[in-house]
Amino acid sequence: MAHILICHTDSIIVRGLEAFLSSSGKYQIYTANNYLNGIKSASFLQELGETFVLIAEGKILDSDKCRQLAEFDRAKLILCDRKANHNSLLLALNCNSSYISLEYNEPHNLALAVECAFVGSVFICPQVKKQLSQYVFQSKLKQRQAVAELAEVDRRILALVAQGHTHNTIGKIVNYSALNVGYRLKVIVQTLNLQTKQEAIALANSIGLNRSLSESAFQIA
Repeated sequence: MAHILICHTDSIIVRGLEAFLSSSGKYQIYTANNYLNGIKSASFLQELGETFVLIAEGKILDSDKCRQLAEFDRAKLILCDRKANHNSLLLALNCNSSYISLEYNEPHNLALAVECAFVGSVFICPQVKKQLSQYVFQSKLKQRQAVAELAEVDRRILALVAQGHTHNTIGKIVNYSALNVGYRLKVIVQTLNLQTKQEAIALANSIGLNRSLSESAFQIA
């Protein structure tokens, strides 16, 4: 029989999930009402030598806790919230885990999430895809558009900085002084509504601006 650990602060939700999952007759259910109890229960289940699924409330986890839970070799993590929470969505993506929203607590969604977790696949509740697009893909599109609207020389400077070139080297390539390159970088950071040069470099890397210096690399869709 497959093992499932539910780690949630809401006892009503725990009872509902436990009742539904138990009704199939396929699962042995364990519950924990906070993160530390969840760790203890996960350790216990790990010692049983059986693969198990851990259903956790997104609000009680962060990236470090998710990584810690992921270190249990036999654990498959499902994140859930009472409603679609963009931080939990991002957490689920970064930790390669399933995500369900209890706002749309349809039994077949939970069943699919559990089945996917047991085979190592990722499941995201269909009803939260709109929120996922809004918080993840739309923000990335806006960042791409902001970079595309930079002057060509600024896109070139940003790409060269992301490749690790010094201000002196960049200045020789774009026919600027090193001092002017530094000034343009400050303008680029402000234009992209960022705080630091490192954030601008991370953005350039994430959209692939750093991979080529050809004009085609700067025509970002």
